[in-house]
Amino acid sequence: MQNTAAADDTEKTKGAAPAIFGIDIRFLWRSHDIFSFLGYWAENISRMVTKHIFDSRHQLLPFLFAYGIALFAIYTVMGTPGELRFFGRRMFRTKSRRNTVLPHVIYFFVICAFIMLGEIAVGTIYEKFAGVILWDYTDIPTHIARYTSLITTVLIGGGVYAIMAFGFRPMMNLVSKMGTRAAAVVDCTLGAAIVLDFLIMIIVTFATGSAPEYWSIHF
Repeated sequence: MQNTAAADDTEKTKGAAPAIFGIDIRFLWRSHDIFSFLGYWAENISRMVTKHIFDSRHQLLPFLFAYGIALFAIYTVMGTPGELRFFGRRMFRTKSRRNTVLPHVIYFFVICAFIMLGEIAVGTIYEKFAGVILWDYTDIPTHIARYTSLITTVLIGGGVYAIMAFGFRPMMNLVSKMGTRAAAVVDCTLGAAIVLDFLIMIIVTFATGSAPEYWSIHF
């Protein structure tokens, strides 16, 4: 019996994967896929409402890698609003009304700053080095330069905050039920396909000076 238990422990150790704040990296990468999918639909719904356009968003698959990796980075750095951290260090340990509300406020504003600076940086890089303007917010009243605006920052930031505050943990609890082996298989198939799709978009854009447009519906 002791040998069997030792063997079981060894097997668990061999199959162990890195975890971030208690979540197995194999499950956590599934959140990247989900956020990438939500980002694709968020952009298209916005464009359908404002421009009456539904398109590929320069990708072959209905997943936008940038959204997934951004949310992955946010969780890695800060965790969730209810357990605000800075690279693993818990920021508010004692329980009080102030320490319950303040982490949520800080989280929201940090996300908004991250979105605003990220949009400016990414948009400028594409414009300067590829000669491509992927989006333009100059027709929005609260725009700041071309690539960001207060309205879009608050709306996107609010959506991200709501997901991380109320949906992330339940989502990860559900994802973890698929098992580590199934999660690893999805990592190597869907996850890899999303990354490859993103790399194809970058290569085509920088090589041709034009972002790929695979299909578009105007109505």
